[in-house]
Amino acid sequence: MKKIISLICCFVSFLIPVQANQSVVVSAIVWNLNNAPIILSITPNSNPRILKTNRTQSYSIYFRDNEKDTITYTITPQYGYTNPISGTISPSDYGSDNTAYVNFLYLSPANATNNESIIVTIYDGNTLISKQLNLYIY
Repeated sequence: MKKIISLICCFVSFLIPVQANQSVVVSAIVWNLNNAPIILSITPNSNPRILKTNRTQSYSIYFRDNEKDTITYTITPQYGYTNPISGTISPSDYGSDNTAYVNFLYLSPANATNNESIIVTIYDGNTLISKQLNLYIY
C-alpha cells in the first residue's frame, strides 16, 4: 500500500507546474543542410512551343541555388539537337541574389512531330531536379 501511495505522489508531483527564474538556451547544429535548386523561369515560356522543322530556338533557364553549389546540367532532346548538351555552373557564375542561367540552342528535327520534348536536369551534388519542355514541330 505504501508503494502505491508513493507512486501516486510521485505521479502527481509531475503534474504540478514548476516555474523557474532563469532561461534555457537550446542550440543545434544541422550538418549538410542543402536546399534544392529552384527553376524560376524559362524563356521562351510557351508550352508547348511551336516551331518549324530545321529551325533553331534559343532557350534560357533562370534558377536559384541558395548555397551557390557547383551545378551540373544536362539537356536531352527527344528528336532534335541542342548545344550544349551538358555543362557546369560554378559558384562564381552566380549573381548576388544566388541566381544563374543555363542557356542553350535547340535545333528542331527535319521531320514534323507533335510530341517533341527537351528534358533539362540540374544537379547540385545532393538533389536532382528536372524540367520537361514540350514542343510541337511542324
